[in-house]
Parts: sequence; structure tokens; C-alpha cells
Amino acid sequence: MGEVYRARDTRLQRDVALKVLPQEFASDPERLARFQREARVLASLSHPNIAAIFGIEEDGTSRLHALVLELVEGPTLADRLRLGRIPVDEALSIARQIVDGLEAAHERGIIHRDLKPSNIKIRDDGTVKVLDFGLARMLAGGDPVEASIAPTITSPAATRAGVILGTAAYMAPEQAKGQTADARADVWAFGAIFYELLTGGRTFGGETVSEVISEVLKTEPDWRRLPAETPDTIRRLLRRCLRKDRARRLHSIADARLDLDVEDESLADRVEARSAVRKRWPLVSVLAVMTMLAAVAGARVWRQQSPASFAPESRFEIATERLPNGAVDLAISLDGLKIVYTAVTNGQSRLWLRSLDSVVARPLAGTENAVQPFWSPDGRSIAFFTGVHLKRIDLDGGAVRTMARAPAPRGGTWSRDGSILFAPTLPSTISLLPASGGQPTEVTRLSPEQFQHVGPRFFPDGKNYLYSARGNDGTTRIVLGDLGGSNSRHLLDADDAAFHLPSGRLLFLRQGTLFSQAFDLVRFELTGVPSPLADRVAAFSVSEAGPIVYRAISAAARRQFVWFDRAGKELARVGKPDDADPYDPDLSPNGRYVALTRTVDGNRDVWVLEVARGVVSRFTSHPAQDGTPRWSPDGQRIVFNSNREINFNLYVKPISGTAPEEQLLLRTTQSMSPTYWSPDGRFLLFRSVDPKMSHDLWALPFFGDKMPFPVVRGEFIESYGQLSPDGRWVAYQSDESGRAEVYVRPFQNAGAQVRISTDGGAQMRWRQDGRELIYVALDGRLIAVPLRLQGDDLQAGAPLPLFVARMGDIVSRDSGYYQNYVMTPDAARFLINTIVDADSVPPITVILNWRPSQP
Repeated sequence: MGEVYRARDTRLQRDVALKVLPQEFASDPERLARFQREARVLASLSHPNIAAIFGIEEDGTSRLHALVLELVEGPTLADRLRLGRIPVDEALSIARQIVDGLEAAHERGIIHRDLKPSNIKIRDDGTVKVLDFGLARMLAGGDPVEASIAPTITSPAATRAGVILGTAAYMAPEQAKGQTADARADVWAFGAIFYELLTGGRTFGGETVSEVISEVLKTEPDWRRLPAETPDTIRRLLRRCLRKDRARRLHSIADARLDLDVEDESLADRVEARSAVRKRWPLVSVLAVMTMLAAVAGARVWRQQSPASFAPESRFEIATERLPNGAVDLAISLDGLKIVYTAVTNGQSRLWLRSLDSVVARPLAGTENAVQPFWSPDGRSIAFFTGVHLKRIDLDGGAVRTMARAPAPRGGTWSRDGSILFAPTLPSTISLLPASGGQPTEVTRLSPEQFQHVGPRFFPDGKNYLYSARGNDGTTRIVLGDLGGSNSRHLLDADDAAFHLPSGRLLFLRQGTLFSQAFDLVRFELTGVPSPLADRVAAFSVSEAGPIVYRAISAAARRQFVWFDRAGKELARVGKPDDADPYDPDLSPNGRYVALTRTVDGNRDVWVLEVARGVVSRFTSHPAQDGTPRWSPDGQRIVFNSNREINFNLYVKPISGTAPEEQLLLRTTQSMSPTYWSPDGRFLLFRSVDPKMSHDLWALPFFGDKMPFPVVRGEFIESYGQLSPDGRWVAYQSDESGRAEVYVRPFQNAGAQVRISTDGGAQMRWRQDGRELIYVALDGRLIAVPLRLQGDDLQAGAPLPLFVARMGDIVSRDSGYYQNYVMTPDAARFLINTIVDADSVPPITVILNWRPSQP
């Protein structure tokens, strides 16, 4: 179809999509004239569920022809379906909007004929938009009324791009036979899409086009795959849409709308009933707080008399978009009515808000790259961390305000009296901050055996709180603290904990299982024995009104190191797929080994991969966390970081087993990670986390006084420094623009920085001759930028996209530090830590009316 650009209509001041059409249109006057006539017809079609065509732009000089289209933000339905099946209520809403758009087009005699999930987009506000109406028909080359869709999917180019299989799966039988297609072909495609929404799988499968078409012509859908909760009306509608004989098929898409209307009314009744129950929760919460402050006995009386106690326990799931870097951050408001969580759409991570009485979630503008959200007590504001700051967003007006610095945050909590507790950096203690902003005050102190205090959670009284104390030996303990500082003591060994007011129990997470145990609020002690509430839990949140939410542990992605050339052609695979979360590779100077970080049985260590044989061997085995390895220039040693003391210090260990064991290389008051050892052996670059500043880039010289000095230091996250081969320039990534970008500046001399990336980038590496810099764009493309070095002047050329690498997230969510590829010195081949089995996206589970199995 051509190339599509995001563009700005300067006359009407709006963003549009500009689709530049292939040159063959201009060379065929009859075809171009017919296309223009059809485009004018489509431009007259205005409907909220159809992506509009605004017009045609033509340039007679260059014979360039382009469509001006509505710019639709958001994922395609195909993107959404990669996460699995869609809940029935949400699927009904999507289907209804597709039908509304098709009906409006059919009434004007316009037939889509290429309806499929990749031609349907879902905007952030939940609006469904059908794309490319009539274009496949118009481009077929025959009479617009009689043209078949088949010619548009049988070209060799389409076959190479993998387009045919996706189209064939939604073709009506008459289209597969090459017969004339009418509006009933759209009815068939709608039925196939609706079936896929409900089941999460294709209606007709197959590995080749011929196999798919054979299934379309001969087999019936497996109706047993429909969820048990699918209404009978919808089951009947699907059967009518997917009849192979179009004479017996549903004749009009408008008839499908009638069946969906029936289910819409039923859904509205169910939502109204649920909302009526939830409206009692805020009152219940207020009563509970008052009663708890009086006595524990009062809380027990309240639990016996609570209206919710008579309702049966129920659990349901909320599907979400892809998670950023595997993050499972989520929080439920104190009144139990709203959930906020992190998710990725269009390559951008942000916070999403979902009300329990709504079937759709909405993104929160201004929360890009936000992590670890937590609610204000009144449910009108959300605090979160992004970049190096703690911020808050007020939901009423959408205003975002910065409250404090937090270079490496580890959770927060908000009390009713307007106090915020949060863990701002690494190594972390808990700090107290007024919700209006101000200067934080440290309220906990690390003991010699601890390196981190994280995840504070207030009790309802706003004075006592819980937090997790992580030890140097890998253990985590739940500690009880109070703002007065007089009642700090160890409660139990667990990863995270929170108090659940309605039940009077402490909920805590231990090795993936969520437990509950009775808690005495007078003496602040655990009583009784714990009982399990849910298994395979990654994160959870509780409300004072009762509802509990959690997200399950996702199936880990498996990775494998794969060699590619500059065109993206796979050359060879190294070793086997690995589920130990390998990352941060570094190639040895002789190219025979890769040092990397792996996590086995919960312990992170440095491993070495032998490239030729694919054999991986353990290099460190300390119970502390070891990682981010970098080779010495002679290939005889590896430097890495480890938290064997409070901070992550730098250690070095020889490759030879006969040499002395690892030695402490550098100890400071800040946590450090090595990034690059210069080829001449004179400098080691490393990243240092400054609690008062941010993530800064430093250098350790191996000559003279051997005193570290700052290379790039400021309030933003600067990381992953790489020296040019001649040692005169340093490349690094920084988020000073609001996202990760690649910069180059003189290493030891004064000079301005030069921005290399044009649209976000990270993970840069120099070619051996210094005349090219490789980096990864935020959309996963490997980019090559030619460089011209003239004395003290550096000039960057136009970026050259190489290929899309399947390495997952490009920037880590907490520090901007990530690395997932190495390359040969001439930048001709790339060894990429490739995702071969993607992570699953676990849904959010909501528990209503939970009552513990034990008193």
C-alpha cells in the first residue's frame, strides 16, 4: 500500500497520517482516476468508529500521490489479542463498535472486504476505529463493485511480509474461491474476529495459506472453545455469521447489532447491580476506621455486621496491556473502587486507571515511564515515581506536580494526615515527606546486616507502618515502625506485607504465596497461624473497604543469543534458550566468550558463555547479588558489582582458577555498576547512584593517584558510558529530554555534548575505527550513525536503521541501565540476547467480599 508517516496539517493545525501511495498508481491514469473517485466517496463517510479519509494530496512534479488519513493512536486489535482472550464484557463493547462502523459503511454501499484485527485500532479512551475501508477493493485493479479481495493478497511481496496468512484467516469462503464478494463477506470477517476476541485463538488455523483456506472451506469452528460465560444470544449470532453458505449467513450486519443490543441491556443491569453493592463500601470503610481506633473488639463486631459479610466471595480478572520490563506495579484505592497499574501501549509505558464499575481502563497523561504508584487516602490523587522524582497527579484536573527527588525509588505510602513515606534511593532507608512537598526526613536507619528498606505501608491510624528490610544475605524481613520511632521491631520473614482492615489480618507475600494471619491491633502482634490466600503472586494491594487485588507471576520469557548480520539475517544460534533471565552481556577481547548476568534460584551471579559451543559456566557464586560484568582489555579479568556490603561496590576476579580470588576494586558510599573498560587499560567507566543527585557517570583511572572523577554528572539519569576507540570521546545515554537519548561529548576536555539519537535511544557501542556509533532505538530498531571526527569537532550523520531486534524492553524502568547485545569490532555482526518465548501478561485478579478461612 505504500509508506505511512505521521504528519502535521499546518492549515487545519491537526496531526494526521499521510499514506504515500506506490508509483504504479501514477503510471496508470485509469486506475488513478478510479481510485480518486472511490476515495472521494469514502471521504464523505463520517462515523466515530471509522478512521476517516480527509483527502488526497498530489504533487505533479514528483508524481507523488498521498492519502490524508485520520491519525488513530492506540494498539491494533491484533496487538491486544497477543495478550490472550478478551473478557466477555469487553469483547461485547468492541464488537458493538465494529458493527456500528460496518453498518454505517454498508448503508452507503461501501464494503471493507479486508476486515481483520490488524485493520482495527483501539484508542486509549476505548473507542474502536476500523481502518482502510474500501482500500483493498479499490486497489484490486478491477471494477470496484466486482473486484475480489484475492488479488491483493497473492503478490510475492505480500507473501514475504507474512501478510497473506493474517488476511486468509478472515476471508469468507466465497472470497477464498475467487468469487464476487459482497457485504456478507464483512459479516463473515466480523464473526471470525468476534470468535477470536472471546477465545483468544484464530477461528481457522493453519501454518500455510493453503492450510488456512482449506480450513475456511471445509471445517467448522470449535464452538467448545467459547468461554462458559458466553451468552446464548452471542453463541447464536456467531453461528449465523460463520455459515459457509452465504445464502444462509446473516444477511445484514445491522441484524448483528440487534443481538448485541440485547446483551448491552443485560450488561447494564449487571453493572448497575454491582455498583449498588460497591456504593456501600465507603460507608463501611469509615465505620471500620472509627471502630478500629476504639478497640479490636469493635472491629470484630463491625466485621460481623458488615453488609459485605453476607455477600459471597467472588474473584474476577482484568486483562491489561504489556507490562514494562516485567513490572507488576498496581494499587487499589482505599475505597476499593479504582485500580491504577502500569502498562505499555505504542511502546510507551504509563499509568492506567480502571474503575471497577467500568469495562475499560484509561491512560493518565503526564505519567509516562511511571512506576510504583500509590493512592492518596481520598482517592483523588495518585503518587508515583518517574525519572529521578516522586510526583503526584490530581485526577480531577490532571495536574502533575513534583514532590521530591527519588533517584532509585522502592515504593511509597500515603496517610490520612497528609504524610508520605517512601524509599528514595539505593541503598535505601524510609523517608517522611508532607504530601504538599518539602524536605524529606529519614525515619529508619540501616543496620550493619541490611542494605535496603523498601515498600512502606501505613496502618489506618497513620502512625504505624510496615516496611521490608532486605539483608546482605538475601533475606527479607517485615519490620513494624512508627513515626515516633519507639516501636520498631521485626514481625516476620516475608517479601511484602499490608494490613487488611475488614478482616483484621495481616496479608504478607512469601516466595510467591500470599498468606493472611490474624493481627492484634492493641499489641501490634501476630496471632494464630497463617493461611494461604493465593498462589503465584507477584504483587498485591489492599483497600480499607475490603477488595484485594493482585497480579500473578508471569511465565518468564526465554532468551537465546543469536548472531545477525547488518541486514537482520539470522546467521547462527548460540547455546539453548535460557529461562534464567540472562542480560547485560559483554564480549571478551578475543571474541570467544560472553560474560553475562543470570539469576538461578533467586540468586544473581556472573556467568560466562562460550560462544563456539554454547556452554555457560558460573563465574561467581557468592550469596550476595553479583552482576554487570565487564572484561579487562587483556581478557584475563572480569570486573563486576556486588552488594556484599551495604552498597554495590566494584570487584574484580581473574579468569584463571590458579590466580587469587575476587578482590574489592572500589568502595564508595554510593552503589556502582561498571560500564566499560578502555582498550588501553587506563580507565574504567562506571555508573554511580548519588542519593542527592541522580545516576552519574564516573571514571576510575588505573594510573597516578587512581582517584575516581566524574565524567557526566547532573540531576538526570546518565548511564552506560562507552569510550571511543581513541579515548577522546565518551558516548552515554541520558533522560534529560524526558526519555532515554544517546549523546557524545569530549571525555576529559571541555566541550558541548552532541545528541546522536533522533527519536530516543540507548545501549550504544562504538565501531572499532570510531567512525560509526550503533544504538538501539526505543522501538527496538538497531540504528547505525556515521560520525565525522575533525580535530575537536564531531559531526553525526543521518541515522541508518539496520533491523528490528527482538530484545524486549530497551531501557530498564528504574535506572535507565540495560544492555542486551554485543557486536564484532567492525559492526558487521551482532550477537543479540533475543527473546524466543515472550512473557505472558498475567491479568489483575480482584477479590471481593473475602473472608479468611480461619478466625
